[in-house]
Amino acid sequence: MDNSTHDNDENLVSFLEGGLNDIERKAIEQQLSVDMALKQKYDSLVLTRESIRYYGLQQQVASVHQQMLQEMVAPVRKINSPGKIIRYTIAIAASLVLIAGSYMAYNFFTLSSDKVFASNYQAYELVTVRDLNTDETAIERAYREKKYKEVMRIHDAGEDLTIKGEYLCGTAALELKENVKAIDCFKKVLEENKKTGQSILNEEAEYYLSLTYIRTKEYDNALILLNKMHDDPGHLYNERITGKLLRQVKVLKRR
Repeated sequence: MDNSTHDNDENLVSFLEGGLNDIERKAIEQQLSVDMALKQKYDSLVLTRESIRYYGLQQQVASVHQQMLQEMVAPVRKINSPGKIIRYTIAIAASLVLIAGSYMAYNFFTLSSDKVFASNYQAYELVTVRDLNTDETAIERAYREKKYKEVMRIHDAGEDLTIKGEYLCGTAALELKENVKAIDCFKKVLEENKKTGQSILNEEAEYYLSLTYIRTKEYDNALILLNKMHDDPGHLYNERITGKLLRQVKVLKRR
């Protein structure tokens, strides 16, 4: 492990325990918003802490750990008894098994479609590069100003039925938790691109459509898109489709 990785781990623990000042805390929050690997590591730390707390294993582990330390700091007391060594080994192994089992059980029983959605969702930010002769459209302006109901109104009134208009309708609907509408708009983006041979916002639509399917518990549809993105190294969202995400959706599907 290099120093930067070690520092990141320490900072995550301090952040989790509320031990950072405002500047450090904001810096970590910024990193978590853009670094998916760091976000996954932080989520794992949160789950681990909660699972251990939930199953009350802290005292058990601390007790075994204290016994080990006592033996280590007192060299004059040699552990000559094979039975004692075996007991310590079994106790340590049992504690580790309990922690691992508790962690897995906690993940299984607390996993939900909403949690998986929330941990992978990030609101779409509209980034536009324009030439001098192109004005911002009404639907783009409304979306940029986070007026999501106005975005929906413009779309539904037929004022902007472009591929981009359909996409912004989908992301606005997602923000408003109008899942059926979001699915309809994202699917129209994919269908129109396929029909015209274009790829305008196609990969974005696939990603957000997959998340919408997770939210609505349509796991088969979600997995089709997730596997497609996971198997395409060139896909814009390839790195976000982790093995962990795929496993979580499969677990939800089996439940």
